[in-house]
Amino acid sequence: MNTSLVCIDVYTVSEGDTLYTIAEKYDLPVSLLMRVNCIDNPYNLQIGTRLCIPGTEDQLPKPPQQCMMKHTVVAGDTLYLIAKKHSIRLDALMRANPTMDPYNLMIGTELCIPG
Repeated sequence: MNTSLVCIDVYTVSEGDTLYTIAEKYDLPVSLLMRVNCIDNPYNLQIGTRLCIPGTEDQLPKPPQQCMMKHTVVAGDTLYLIAKKHSIRLDALMRANPTMDPYNLMIGTELCIPG
């Protein structure tokens, strides 16, 4: 098991953010967030700054699973219903079909059903 730190996410600082609130969101010590992002002054956080959220390699998002089958969208289909029909998690279905617009499923579109 590799325990070296990598960026498992990138967070863009928004208005009202503090290093404390960002660290709390990711369950990290503020000191680690500062060290990884070379921050000397925690009170000078600029909106729009992109921060590396550190973690271990085993925390990296898993690559999409291979398609085990295809599902052709029919009238009345929703992502939730498709996921339920194939006994998969909704987020797995969305990761397996990254170019799909979840709010505009087109009848006849073929979706990858991950295994």
